[in-house]
Amino acid sequence: MKKILTLFLFIAAAIGSNAQVKKIDSSGLVKPVINAKVKGQIITSTPQQTNTTPTTNVSIVPPKQTAKGMLYTPPSGTTQTPNQPTTTTNPTTTPAALPDIVITNISFSPNTGNTYAVNYTLKNVGTAAVKKGLLSVQGYINGGAMGGGNSTSLTSEINQLLNPGESMSSRNTFGTNGIIVGNAYSFELCVNGMRSNVGTASQTWVGQQFSELNFTNNAIQSSFTIPPPPPAPADIEVIITKIEKSPLDTASFVRIYYTLKNIGETAIPSTASLSLQSRVEDTDNDPSTFLETACCGQATGGNTLDAGEIPFTPGNVKELFYDARVAGGANFSTLPKNVLYKFNIQITGSGFTDGNNTNNKSGYNYLLH
Repeated sequence: MKKILTLFLFIAAAIGSNAQVKKIDSSGLVKPVINAKVKGQIITSTPQQTNTTPTTNVSIVPPKQTAKGMLYTPPSGTTQTPNQPTTTTNPTTTPAALPDIVITNISFSPNTGNTYAVNYTLKNVGTAAVKKGLLSVQGYINGGAMGGGNSTSLTSEINQLLNPGESMSSRNTFGTNGIIVGNAYSFELCVNGMRSNVGTASQTWVGQQFSELNFTNNAIQSSFTIPPPPPAPADIEVIITKIEKSPLDTASFVRIYYTLKNIGETAIPSTASLSLQSRVEDTDNDPSTFLETACCGQATGGNTLDAGEIPFTPGNVKELFYDARVAGGANFSTLPKNVLYKFNIQITGSGFTDGNNTNNKSGYNYLLH
């Protein structure tokens, strides 16, 4: 008995100094009392539980969806009044579609002894087309206007369009009167109107035919020198000097004397050929002597000139004659006598350039008796 009491006291002392002491609060739950000096696992008693029936068949409602995916709900901090117009920040302005003409190149070439040709190309670098008939240029030499004109002279091209990116080439001529051979000159070519007060700060564009994206690129400048004029081409001049009865046949022919001269500055090539045509016309409009063709009289013959009759070199003159038929023959009518007629001869050539065709014909009035 003594041993049992001693063991009980030993156990009680141990519990009093090192073990946990359980307390019961007013709710009926047992709470542990922890001794801070004791390290180890804290064991708590199971609290009293209230039997609660578990919830079953919980329904989860999915978010609304559209055909394209989840429906986006904007943050609650942003409030927008319905039907309120949206204000656009920094709008982008699209420029109007317009043509823009530039001159891409310019060159010069002699045209005649007193005119010069300027060759140029126009290009549309804009965003819209323009009619070719509206394109024209104006030239200036040392600031002085020297003429210009339309860039197309073909009626069929007037309403054709020069589309964006396309080019067209043309040329204009200007006079060289007053320009000294061998001197260098400043040439300016302007398109779509002309400049006033050229070379000054107040210069402006006038006579514009259409609107453009940019007018400042409508001119191009170049320098050129007038060379000596090129030699004038060959030019055949014919003059009837007299008419008389032909000594070969005084009844059927008259002899027409004439001169043939090369008044040009270029020789006629040796391979060229010349032909003569003779005709006769009325001078009195008398029906009794009216000739068969109303336009240019009646033919009285023609032939091809021999090589020795051609004035090949510049300034060379040939004195020639031709016997024109005035009576009989299968293809010629007999002209009434004692009537004043106008006899004509006309020279035509091939194988060379004739600088002036207006002096290739000559007439002479002769009283046929």
